[in-house]
Amino acid sequence: ALFRQPTAGRSGSGALPQRGSAVPGCGGLAGLGGGGGNGGAAATTALTADARDRRELVMALAHVLTHLASLGHRQQRFTCFHAVRVPRLSILEYLSRIATYFHCSDQCLVLSLVYIDRIVKLRQDFVVSTLSVHRLLMTSVMVAAKFWDDVFYSNAHYAKVGGVTPAECCALESQFLRLIEWRLHVLPQEYSTYLDQVLLAARGSGQAP
Repeated sequence: ALFRQPTAGRSGSGALPQRGSAVPGCGGLAGLGGGGGNGGAAATTALTADARDRRELVMALAHVLTHLASLGHRQQRFTCFHAVRVPRLSILEYLSRIATYFHCSDQCLVLSLVYIDRIVKLRQDFVVSTLSVHRLLMTSVMVAAKFWDDVFYSNAHYAKVGGVTPAECCALESQFLRLIEWRLHVLPQEYSTYLDQVLLAARGSGQAP
């Protein structure tokens, strides 16, 4: 497991924190355009800050996932998430591609890590390695987008971005949901714990600005 679960009570509405005026699934653009005066400058500033925060989040998540995959040296059962050889794209390059072309909210990127960690906790024989992390990451973000964002896309779109066939994408999604036992709900406190720990780990290693 990546992180310990929060120890406080599990009460609450279950809604994850929002991204200000951004519409989930729309890349943070909706609601930022606007009227005259200094509205355009304010929108530009907001978009710049949002893009900077998103890059920092992507770098932080990639750092944690790269470390996790590097630990997967023990014997592992071959699954649909395993590639025949280690993909040429680094985890950072692959996650950057997903973050750009999936058009998902920042919350989905964090949720993807929560979901992967849940599978590791539920399935002690499941190993996240350099052979499996790419497809696992793609599927996790896709599932998070479908569960959390108001706007999401077809499996054909996600498959094209992720470098798999639509049939493979459907099989990955089905297997992922079985592995996680459909436990997709995340409480605000748990979400915040993962986000804080990921950013802290990346900053401590000098990976995030």
